[in-house]
Amino acid sequence: MNKLISVVVVATSFAVGTAFAQVPAKPDVAGDDQAGVLNECYKIVGVQPRTALQPCLERMTREATSQMNIAYKKMEADTKAIDSSATAKALTSLLASQKAFEKFKDAQCQWEGDASMGGSGSGDAASSCKVDLIRWRTKQLSD
Repeated sequence: MNKLISVVVVATSFAVGTAFAQVPAKPDVAGDDQAGVLNECYKIVGVQPRTALQPCLERMTREATSQMNIAYKKMEADTKAIDSSATAKALTSLLASQKAFEKFKDAQCQWEGDASMGGSGSGDAASSCKVDLIRWRTKQLSD
């Protein structure tokens, strides 16, 4: 029985240690331009406490949302300008696509935050996810 308990304790310690080893307290931002908005904010706040990330993430969210709204309105205007019997259907599809994106973004980013299992960075992960997805959507609308 003692041997079984020892094996369980060692296995549990290994599993927990491995899980924590995979989640850095602060991401490595050196030279990683594709790492997302969380790394952008880490670069901006530097050595300030992690709590300094929130204002940065909020600003990035506002900026990204503004850019996406501009891209959406341009796509909508460009579509309206097309003289076609399919224009109305294309506009309806554009709106449906935007609504579906918003639902996806909210669900995906909620999951990313929840996947932190209540850790102190869960809100940062969710906020970063939103900005990254909004930027992706903006690119889709702009191309």
